Parts: sequence; C-alpha cells; structure tokens
Amino acid sequence: MADLDDIKDGKDFRTDQPQQNIPFILKGCGALDWGMQSRLSRIFNPKTGKTVMLALTMVIFRGRLPDLNALI
Repeated sequence: MADLDDIKDGKDFRTDQPQQNIPFILKGCGALDWGMQSRLSRIFNPKTGKTVMLALTMVIFRGRLPDLNALI
C-alpha cells in the first residue's frame, strides 16, 4: 500500500488552528462555500437581508402578465 510504504504524503488538516467562521448576511449561512455565498448575495439585499421572489410558473400557460412591468 502506498501510504504504508511512505510513497504517498499524508494530508495536513491543520487541526492546531481553530476553524474560522466568517459571518454572512443570512443566519446559518456562514459555513457555506464561497460560490453559494456569492449566489445568495445576489438574491438577498445585503443591507436588510430580505428578498422579493416572484413565482412565474404560470406565465408559460397564460402569457405575459400585464402588471409585472409595474412592479419592476
């Protein structure tokens, strides 16, 4: 086996250093990786932590919504 023959180097997981948890704007999302935090920061307002989401699944069947332009 490679690890017993001292051919393969072992990994250093830095157990001597404390884990860093940088706070994020959403509760419970500080441990997410950079990519997920980047996507969530585009959806949620960083100042308030709130978002507005519109469910537009019925647009496919009914066509354009006339009042949607008023919201935007």
